[in-house]
Amino acid sequence: MSIANEEDAKVVLSKINYYRLTGYSLQFRKSENDSDFISNTSFDKIHKIYKFDERLRNTLRRYIEITEVFYRTQISYGFSMSKCVDSPHDQHYDEKNYYKKKEFNEVKNHLEKDNGYYKDSLIVKHHKVKYNDRMPLWVMVELLSFSDISKLFSCMYFSEQNNIAKAIGVSAATLENHLHCLSVLRNKCAHAARLYNTKFHPAVRFNPQFLRSNQDVKNDTLFAYILILIKRLPDKSIKREMVNDIYTIIEEYKSDIDLSLIGFPKNYNELLKKQIM
Repeated sequence: MSIANEEDAKVVLSKINYYRLTGYSLQFRKSENDSDFISNTSFDKIHKIYKFDERLRNTLRRYIEITEVFYRTQISYGFSMSKCVDSPHDQHYDEKNYYKKKEFNEVKNHLEKDNGYYKDSLIVKHHKVKYNDRMPLWVMVELLSFSDISKLFSCMYFSEQNNIAKAIGVSAATLENHLHCLSVLRNKCAHAARLYNTKFHPAVRFNPQFLRSNQDVKNDTLFAYILILIKRLPDKSIKREMVNDIYTIIEEYKSDIDLSLIGFPKNYNELLKKQIM
């Protein structure tokens, strides 16, 4: 690897763990099992790819937060209006109201552990004293992680899932998959994990017509996850803002990045614009 300025490289490596940075150089190796780089591989280029990944990750995290708040609201409202209509409105604690009882109890256990973390929260103190430590679902969801929100939805009976998904305009199976995917993306962004040149699991659920019409879109790529993040945003103005932010980042780093390594097909412009029409 060529290093134009060793002092600058030392400064970079004093801020970014060497092992973290090497993940952005994998495509420049001579082979999968070879630590030598192809000719003209530069430290500066790898650092720019890292900066692109960092910018994109921070941008996505901002929009994931919007979807997270929105779906906390939709899920708590939809389930409560079906199952928690009778006082004291705590039927969401009863495993009989869930299809996947084991998974529901795992979510409940996470909440109990998190209550210790949030012990100084006014929300927790209030419900501990006044309501015997049992919160309405619309309160409880504010303490659950996005992963647990996704799991909670997957635990519900189809009737509740369908009511929630129908209000949003998708199928229950699609919403379950998209929530799972977005919780994965959220965790990657929150923990500064590499998005560039990475496969994602689970694969995104697209309708068959979309996949037939867009065979270059692979559903285990960052592009697929970006598409569903845009789809799941609550209104067009926010979707438009996100697409414009992505265009800005790509334009800034276009000479250093390979868009195919994050799953962007050649017609990505057209596909992103369709999400905001």
